[in-house]
Amino acid sequence: MSAAKAIRAGFRGWLRRHAYSLLSSIGALVRSPVASGMTIGVLAIALSLPLGLYTALANLSAMNTDLERLESISVFLDAELDEDRARRLASSLSTSPDVLTVDPISPEAGMRELAGATGLDDLELGEVPLPWVLEVTPAREGDVGGLAGRLRALDGIDQVIVDLGWLRRLEALLGVFARLVELVAVLFGLAVLFVIANTIRAEIQSRHEEIEVMALVGATPAWIRRPFLYAGFWLGLFGGLGAWLLVRLGLWLLAGPVRDLGASYGTPASLQAPPAELIAALIIGSGLLGIAGAAVAVSRQLHRINP
Repeated sequence: MSAAKAIRAGFRGWLRRHAYSLLSSIGALVRSPVASGMTIGVLAIALSLPLGLYTALANLSAMNTDLERLESISVFLDAELDEDRARRLASSLSTSPDVLTVDPISPEAGMRELAGATGLDDLELGEVPLPWVLEVTPAREGDVGGLAGRLRALDGIDQVIVDLGWLRRLEALLGVFARLVELVAVLFGLAVLFVIANTIRAEIQSRHEEIEVMALVGATPAWIRRPFLYAGFWLGLFGGLGAWLLVRLGLWLLAGPVRDLGASYGTPASLQAPPAELIAALIIGSGLLGIAGAAVAVSRQLHRINP
């Protein structure tokens, strides 16, 4: 029983010590609201950049997926195929499970499209023999290449054109963008570490005499160090929260223009916010960075004050 009481008493003492350090660290931030607010603002801006870049990358990746899913295949039929055979072939292809839609384009419609694209009328173009064209939309993402190969093997088909080069280039650019986001996240994570370390160092220097008195009356290094570690944690935590609020504000400001842009193309468009798991990781991670930065500053400064 005495051992259990000793354990409970030790645990209560540990809680009291940490509660005191927690309250004192909050009090230190409240006593200097301007300096604390400026530091948290700098941290929020620094952390909002990688979070904003990640959000932009996620939305661009989703847009790229939608574009690839809707990419169509242009199937040029043999010139001797008449309208009846062309429409029968289109109807036959539309029943395939890997085809979403088939849109037949007549030679006359192709002539009008060609005239509009070149800025010439039908007389200036003359008698240009155009075949029937089938615009085939795959039913599933990733079926474009395989479906194009099967279409080339069918009778009555002269040429199959799949223009996926720009999508591949977009994927490559998104890969570069993803690596850039990782690099920026590491660099700004180090910046958060340095900012918090410098802030805690300045706080320790301003309380130089108080720390010396505490050391003289028997305060342990852990007792002296603990409030500064909590202060670093709060700075990092509030900086992460501020970064999330800034990104949410940016998404709100961009929601209208993005919606109007999508409406101009006839498709609904909206920006997706970062997932809750990422936000939680950002806030907790920034708090841990604050502890790490405070630990570096406290160790160096306390060694100088009381070697």
